[in-house]
Amino acid sequence: MTDVRTAPRWWQPLLRALLQAVPAALWTAVDTGRPPWRPRRRRWDRLQGAVALAYGVVVIGTAAGTAEAVRLTSGLYLLCAAPVALGLVLAVRRPLDGWRLSLLGLVLTGYVLTPPPVPAPALEGWQWLLWCPVLLATAWAAPRRVAAGVAVVSLVLVAVLATTTPWPVDVASSLPIAAVGVLAPLVVGASLGARWDARRALEAEQARTAEAQAARGALAERARIAREMHDVVAHHLSLIAVRCETAPYRLAPLDERAGTELAEVAGTARTALTELQRLLGVLRAEDQGAERAPQPGTADLARLFDGVRAAGTDLQVSVGDLELPGTLGLSAFRIVQQALSNAVQHAPGAPVRVTADTAGGVLRIEVVNGRGSAPGSPGAGTGLTGMRERAEVHGGRIDAGPLPDGGFRVLAELPLEVARR
Repeated sequence: MTDVRTAPRWWQPLLRALLQAVPAALWTAVDTGRPPWRPRRRRWDRLQGAVALAYGVVVIGTAAGTAEAVRLTSGLYLLCAAPVALGLVLAVRRPLDGWRLSLLGLVLTGYVLTPPPVPAPALEGWQWLLWCPVLLATAWAAPRRVAAGVAVVSLVLVAVLATTTPWPVDVASSLPIAAVGVLAPLVVGASLGARWDARRALEAEQARTAEAQAARGALAERARIAREMHDVVAHHLSLIAVRCETAPYRLAPLDERAGTELAEVAGTARTALTELQRLLGVLRAEDQGAERAPQPGTADLARLFDGVRAAGTDLQVSVGDLELPGTLGLSAFRIVQQALSNAVQHAPGAPVRVTADTAGGVLRIEVVNGRGSAPGSPGAGTGLTGMRERAEVHGGRIDAGPLPDGGFRVLAELPLEVARR
């Protein structure tokens, strides 16, 4: 049981945190990364620094026409005011260092120069105009612990200047206003920083989710290809086994050596078929919705096209009489099916054109869609991955990408020689 006398007071953790935050704000090197407001293009990045410099010159030049004109036009005063203006320029790229440089300028203008001819606040209006953007940028880009240290040091500096400057200051009325002037930009900047961090975390999570979905989709597509290959290979192995087992009856008479050889080939085929079924059984056991219908081929393309047209898609087809082997025909059907699904999903209402030919010993399939008439729904990117994997099974390739007119093109090239072997 914790002793009440030794339990930490509520203010002790807070004091400990502040003691750690103040050094971090004053001299610890903190890498805040790229400030949120900085653009990616270097031209606009330089423009931000130029705008900040022009703003500082305008503020100091405007203040020179006020009651402090005598002080502002003196060379020493401009030399002491320069760090405040340059701190704003530096804050565009390195907010924390810009804030530190601004502190130096505020201290110099408070103690090095001669007092103003009339009573003045601890910080004059032109100083607030230069310092508030720096406070806003620092709280926006710096970590929370560092931002807390910036707030503490800024408030202490304002209080010290209000009570120790050479000219008279109405502390009772100026300190609350100064505190609001310091805390307001810090609170706004911290809110913007929290929103920026939340947005970056959301984008990172969305990227991880998209990668996970793509990986899951790729695995599912590979499992589907494996099942389809199993069906094709199992069919041919079964034919080999049956033909070898029935050869002694169909081709009788056979000598004893030929019969033994055929029996061994049939046994090897049966063993390979059993091992193949055992390995692929895991995939079928985990897939509750395994396909039981016969696998489609190029003969089923007409039915696929009719279904797409029935959904309202303007589909133009230029496909000859394709007679392809089982695995190649299945891959061709799946590639066309996925390409049409992508076109309908990502470009609703767009016309689609499908062409296919076998010139030059290569099966060439091209699916092109125009710009959609309505916004499409986003996808996980697994469709293109599945098409590429199907093409790689036959030693082919997939070339997919956007077109200059806003459409999309999928080109598949599958060699026929590999399929014939």
